[in-house]
Amino acid sequence: MNTKLSKPVRVPKTAELVADHIRRRIVTGELNEGDFLPPEGQLIASLGISRPTLREAFRILEAEGFISVVRGSRTGARVHSPKVDAVSRYAGFVLQSNGTRISDVYEARLAFEPHVAARLSQLRPEGAVERLRNEISRLHGFIDQEDFVSFMIGVASFHRLLIELSGNRTLLFVSDMLQDVLASHQVRFVSQELMSSQDQRKMGEAGLRSFNALVNLIENGNAAGAEAHWRLHILNANKAWLAQADEGKLVDVFEA
Repeated sequence: MNTKLSKPVRVPKTAELVADHIRRRIVTGELNEGDFLPPEGQLIASLGISRPTLREAFRILEAEGFISVVRGSRTGARVHSPKVDAVSRYAGFVLQSNGTRISDVYEARLAFEPHVAARLSQLRPEGAVERLRNEISRLHGFIDQEDFVSFMIGVASFHRLLIELSGNRTLLFVSDMLQDVLASHQVRFVSQELMSSQDQRKMGEAGLRSFNALVNLIENGNAAGAEAHWRLHILNANKAWLAQADEGKLVDVFEA
C-alpha cells in the first residue's frame, strides 16, 4: 500500500477568486481598456463579499496592471487591457538574473525573423509594402537630421512592423520582449557617442539599403530570396553591434 502523502491542495482566498473573476472578464474582452468597474458598494452587493475582500482583490489586480484605482473616486476602478510592456520589462529582469549575454538576445532573432521575411513574401498582405516603404522614408529623415537615437528606435520599429505584418501574434509577442532589450542596448551605445556622426550615418544608410532590398524581394514574392537576405542582414547587424561591445557583455536593464 502506498502511504506516500500527496502535497496539500491550497484553497484560494476569496479575494483571489474575486480578482480572477474580474481578470477573466478583462482578458476575454467583456471589459475593455478605459472601462470603469461598478462602484464598490454595487460590487460588494452583487458578489456577496465584504469591503476588505474587495479591496484586497483590487490590490492584486492593480499590482498586475489590470486596473488603476483613484482613491476617493466615485467612478470606480479603471480597467486596463494586458500589455506586453510589463511582461518585456519583467523578461529583462529574468534575462539579467540568469546571466544572459546580450549576444544571446541578438542571436535569438535568427530563430524567427528570416521565417517572417519568407512568410511576408508568400502572403504579401495588402498595404504591407507601402507601410514598409513609408517606415524606411521616416528612417531616412532621422539620418538626414543626424538624430541617431530616434533612428535606432525606428529601426526596432521596422523589425516589429515586419513581424506585425506577417500576422503571427505569438512571434510579435516574443519579438516585443527581445526588441525592448536590444533597443535599450543600441540606444545607450548611440547616446554615448562612441561612433562619429559620419560612421553612424554610413552604418544607418547601409542598413536602409538592406531594408529596401528586403522590401523589393517581398514585393516580388521571392520568399527564398527574402529569407536568405534577411538572415544575412541579421548576421551582419549582429556582428556590427557586437564588434562595438564585449561579446560576453551581460544583459543589464538598469544600465544608464
